[in-house]
Amino acid sequence: AKEPEPFEYDREHVIMLSDWTDEEPVQLMKTLKKQSDYYNNNQRTVGDFISDVGEKGWSETTRDRRMWAQMRMDPTDLADVSGATYTYLMNGQAPNMNWTGLFKPGERIRLRLINGSAMTYFDVRIPGLKMTVVASDGLHVKPVTVDELRIAVAETFDVIVEPAEGAYTLFAQSMDRTGYARGTLSSRPGLQAAVPPLDPRPLLSMDDM
Repeated sequence: AKEPEPFEYDREHVIMLSDWTDEEPVQLMKTLKKQSDYYNNNQRTVGDFISDVGEKGWSETTRDRRMWAQMRMDPTDLADVSGATYTYLMNGQAPNMNWTGLFKPGERIRLRLINGSAMTYFDVRIPGLKMTVVASDGLHVKPVTVDELRIAVAETFDVIVEPAEGAYTLFAQSMDRTGYARGTLSSRPGLQAAVPPLDPRPLLSMDDM
């Protein structure tokens, strides 16, 4: 007989995250081969340089810019393809379509998070709810409670949440902060919660290399 799972839940929802572009895939690849940062609209500007000089000083700022130039890399290059062309989907639905999963207050809800995207890493959180991770890539793990988790391409996490009455936003922002997938957990149809703003744009450092 199959062993029982080491945790209990009352209801489950599958949350499939993905990315979509209307561009022809062959043309997209040709574009990237010609210019690898074509879809990076978050590159540093003169304004960023002036701000960094004010914060870090001329010498440190110019040394940092020179270092990245010598490596022919960009600290804002977190993804080859970004929200400049991608729409990020939750269960096949765009953010404005607001996929909704229903629950009854007090239920323990199992969310099966799946990253089915082509190349996007997502940072997932549910404002107002803690998530308890109980499985990773199909394997049970010692439960860990988190506010947010990062899910890579083809990775899966199972989490348990315990929502009260009302609505909660499922918020999955891309790692480069150029867009997000979004849905709602709701105790009744039609309810929705506020969508949080995207977090500030991250920058790579030498520790990330």
